[in-house]
Amino acid sequence: MKNRFLWILCALLSLLVLTGGCNRKPASTADVPRSLSHQYKIAVAPFTQPRDISQLIMGQLPQPQALAARDVLIAQDRQLRDVLYTTTKRSYDFLPRTRPLPDLKRFHTSERPQALPLWGEYARKTSADILFIPQVLTWRDRQGSAAGVTEPAHVRLEFFLLNIKEGNIIGHSVYEVEQQGLTENLLNVGDFFKRQGKWVTAEELAREAMIKAVKDLNL
Repeated sequence: MKNRFLWILCALLSLLVLTGGCNRKPASTADVPRSLSHQYKIAVAPFTQPRDISQLIMGQLPQPQALAARDVLIAQDRQLRDVLYTTTKRSYDFLPRTRPLPDLKRFHTSERPQALPLWGEYARKTSADILFIPQVLTWRDRQGSAAGVTEPAHVRLEFFLLNIKEGNIIGHSVYEVEQQGLTENLLNVGDFFKRQGKWVTAEELAREAMIKAVKDLNL
């Protein structure tokens, strides 16, 4: 039994080395390093969740889409604040939820994203140069515990940097993960060990998404 375990462990480590050495094509322009001057003043919007294609800044809605409760969005506001303060050396203006958010329900029949101008209007009411827009596209928490689940956590989070003066998106980071067991996908061996072999919550996946966004957007 011991020899069999060692053989499996060696095979997994070999696979990790092989996959890590492969060139990975960037999934989006967010994977391309860019410089964002520390002289820019950055405002951070509260989390929102588009529920219709017209409410998107870009891209498509997940199908099916799992909706996040309002208290989940508020909790992610707090978690993002903590990640930005602990992993970057910038100051931020965190916009309160009491400030009216863009009316993303203005369009009901459009089959294409139309939210960017609305976010531009919202951003111009601030004194910032850049608006950081965090969004939850899908949110499903695990059903079970760290030891085992009947349904794993699944999140898709997107983050945008909006140049307020120009009205265009200058940075975009995407994170989507539905946790899988090691036996389901050996390519996840790195994540498996990083998470100490546990089934994590959607909240923990969201934190991974935020840390990835900090790196993608060079904050």
